[in-house]
Amino acid sequence: MKINDLSVKLNAIMEKRDFSGCISVCKDSEVIYQGYHGYADYEARKPNDLETRFLIASVTKQFTAACIMMLVEEGKINLQHTLDNYLPEYTYASQITIRQMLNMMSGIPDMINEVIVEEIEQDKTERTQEEQLIFEYQTQSRCFSLGEVLELVNNRELNFEPGTLMNYSNTNYSFLGFMVERLAGQSLGTFMEERIFKPLHMNETICNPSMATSIGYARMDDKFVRLGYGKDMSGDGCIVTTATDLSLWLNAVLTKNAILSKQSWEQILTMVPNPDKSNWLENYGFGWDKTGPWYQHNGGDMGYVTFVFMCFEKMITVAICQNLEALPLDVPAGRVEFEMMQCIEETI
Repeated sequence: MKINDLSVKLNAIMEKRDFSGCISVCKDSEVIYQGYHGYADYEARKPNDLETRFLIASVTKQFTAACIMMLVEEGKINLQHTLDNYLPEYTYASQITIRQMLNMMSGIPDMINEVIVEEIEQDKTERTQEEQLIFEYQTQSRCFSLGEVLELVNNRELNFEPGTLMNYSNTNYSFLGFMVERLAGQSLGTFMEERIFKPLHMNETICNPSMATSIGYARMDDKFVRLGYGKDMSGDGCIVTTATDLSLWLNAVLTKNAILSKQSWEQILTMVPNPDKSNWLENYGFGWDKTGPWYQHNGGDMGYVTFVFMCFEKMITVAICQNLEALPLDVPAGRVEFEMMQCIEETI
């Protein structure tokens, strides 16, 4: 393993691609590379560093899944039970199991990428290109309450019969987060802090997007457009953290740390194949998908982009946190994260 070569190559990629964020790479639970580039605040020229907190958006889902499994171990949740045992307010709750929600096989419409996107498309207000970009990001990032999520999806039919297909839906994990709050009798953030963040010494991690110390931006031609901070406080995307703290989490999953039993980790990491081969999502566990030997997930909101990768065969974890969105998340070709991963695979 050529650690010096890895540092040189990753630093060169960050410089070449105008990367704005931090990256942390571990081998056998030991940090072998950490780097950062760009600015947490471009207007103030405040640089990113290893203490910079980023919104990790949908990477939050794997933490929410772990919370669910903690409640399963305590006998408070049964994965085969239907949602009406926990959130009877949802119209189709009696038709969907908790396991189907965790595996993205519930058929529940995506409150963001379906419902709110329709709102945006129906809005006819005239704006400049930059104003429209800001409007779209800010409309999709909301401080979702259970009442608002129900309002968005309760009158919409399921997209398919639960268990027959797989389709990524943020609503699944938003509902799961509200379940944790209801059953634990405390906020999701407090539950995660007590049961995950403190035990793993993730001291810079919190469930509150406003606590990010970086600002989210989007690229528009040669300009960086300031988007601000995220607002989602639900279980599908509320965590802010550092790349260093995120590595602590990834290493805990890699070693099947004692915050959960090995049996629970095995359930979390069991990939269910997508019956729809035309869908971009090939498989899904509980907050994880998998390509080749790499377990992974990404998240994006308000210009923040996070990718996490984990390989049991090589005992490697990679956390990449950014505050400057480039290509759409579902377009891997050309993304800086995959250029970095190719470099890591070739070097370690």
